[in-house]
Amino acid sequence: MPSDPSRRRWLKGALGWVLALPVAGATLALLRRTRSLQQPGVFPIPADVPLGLSVVGEVIVNRGNAGLQAWQARCTHLGCRLDRIEGQEIVCPCHGSRFRADGSVVTGPATEPLAPLDLEADEQTGGWVARVR
Repeated sequence: MPSDPSRRRWLKGALGWVLALPVAGATLALLRRTRSLQQPGVFPIPADVPLGLSVVGEVIVNRGNAGLQAWQARCTHLGCRLDRIEGQEIVCPCHGSRFRADGSVVTGPATEPLAPLDLEADEQTGGWVARVR
């Protein structure tokens, strides 16, 4: 009978660790994600960006006859990185939100348009620099 309390104590301790590990892993993942969202607000865009929609690093670029537009390549739903263009729509790989070439929402779960970036010519490279507003 004296071994029962120590066995129970050991099982409670083991169960505590088993439950604590996923919580610690989720916390670390959240911290990494938060750090990745706090990137510098300046993004270079090369001069040879093709016409239409493109993903250039952390930026979505729409180059048309009227000029160049740029948005942050982060979904406004939960901040997933946007890395896919299908036809004339930007598609979130996480939850399927879709955005038009002007950054507005086609389908959710996102409800807010993409965050626009300010553009200025880069004299040194002949391209552009996109900056967070």
